[in-house]
Amino acid sequence: MDESDNLPARRGERQPVSKGEQGLATDPLPRGLDLLAPGTNRLQTICLALAVALVLSDSSIVVLALPDILARFSLTIGQVSWVLTGFNIVLAVVAVPVAHLVRRRAPGVLLMLGLAVFAAASLTCALAPSFEVLLLSRGVQAIGGAIAVTAALEILPITTGSERRAAVIWATAGALGAAFGPALGGLLTQLISWEAIFFIQVPAILLAIPTLRVKTHAKREPAGRPHLAANLALVLISAGLTAALFLIVLLLIEGWQMTPIATALVVTVMPIAAIVGAKLLGRFGSLPARAAAGAILMAAGLAGLALLPQPEWWWTLPSQIAIGFGIGLTIEALTDAALRGRSPQAVHGGWTLTARHVGLVIGIVALTPIFTHQLGVQQEQVQQQGMRLLLDSPLPISTRIGLGGELSGVVQSANGRIPNISAVFANAPTDPQELAAWNALEGELDHAIREAGTAAAAWPFLAAAGLVLLALVPIGIGRRHLDL
Repeated sequence: MDESDNLPARRGERQPVSKGEQGLATDPLPRGLDLLAPGTNRLQTICLALAVALVLSDSSIVVLALPDILARFSLTIGQVSWVLTGFNIVLAVVAVPVAHLVRRRAPGVLLMLGLAVFAAASLTCALAPSFEVLLLSRGVQAIGGAIAVTAALEILPITTGSERRAAVIWATAGALGAAFGPALGGLLTQLISWEAIFFIQVPAILLAIPTLRVKTHAKREPAGRPHLAANLALVLISAGLTAALFLIVLLLIEGWQMTPIATALVVTVMPIAAIVGAKLLGRFGSLPARAAAGAILMAAGLAGLALLPQPEWWWTLPSQIAIGFGIGLTIEALTDAALRGRSPQAVHGGWTLTARHVGLVIGIVALTPIFTHQLGVQQEQVQQQGMRLLLDSPLPISTRIGLGGELSGVVQSANGRIPNISAVFANAPTDPQELAAWNALEGELDHAIREAGTAAAAWPFLAAAGLVLLALVPIGIGRRHLDL
């Protein structure tokens, strides 16, 4: 018997599909964070949703802090990406085993344990004396986070009175946490420091206190097979989502030299669009239709980022809106499909966590080398264009020779990064005519560098769009299996 059979059915609510049914289910679900619905214990449900959002935000919250971490430990882009990759690999590996553990022990206690481990590891990340300690602590964070997130899915049906509402809240909280993560991390990095990202997570353990007394039913039924079509689609969608959450931040900060706080404000457009998209479009069509429409919107947005006409932040907004609408439709629809009618939900929730974070790892591992290779290609072109601009400048020959030597040194020492030339032009001349030529040269070189960063990101964005479009295959297979 499913867990949902032990919970009171609400008026007008259809029963979940049976375990034997496959494919993407199509009956409507309540949309969004339905925290005020009848039968919901609001405080406990809000705490559980916040715990899920906080933990899963860590898959992306350090994105805007990566340049500062890179500089702090003298790393390359490939090395610093392991701050993201390591967390997601560990979470993907342990999600299903800890979900089985949650089924056999008191989930309220395990929620407290998971958040305690997560909080302690966060403190260690903030105080890490070396990059190796930071990476190790991120792995421990992922273990504690996996325990907490799967335990939350086990408790939510009790606090909400409905497995279906619990699944929606769990899926939506996780998606919004990951989407808002970069903006929150950017604000903290700019206003305080990158270590503040981890310091603020230390009180996370307090979120478990209101749920300690929640009683769940003892169930020992075997877990059925995971929903292969939905989980495979989640892998591909999440792989493409890496470009939206990771590469766009590198482009804005490293490529266009924007500050973390300005970048945070720009990338906030995406999660806001995800919320709006889920509200406006989340009730239309079947789950397969919403999943497919979301994938197409995400792919279109990623392709738009690859074809930006100018290296200016406002050109990214239409693409971010399309990606955000796609996230709001497809992540929730696929997670709903993966959990619908499958018991125990915590175990199948663990499978969706594994799928999403395997996808994030694939995206980072596959797309980062493409980006770094393209940076190397663009670095040579920037050098050549810089020399042409320098030779054509009306500045005195002695000034041009001095600038040429300094610029060459900056470009050569970029070490796989976009060069920052601001220090080279710090000592401006006082003569008005010479100053005008000086500022014009700096502006032209800065624009050339910004265009190079944009060009370097184009191929990774197109590759990400291709990964997202591939998700249409398992979505279509799941739909046909139900003969819809």
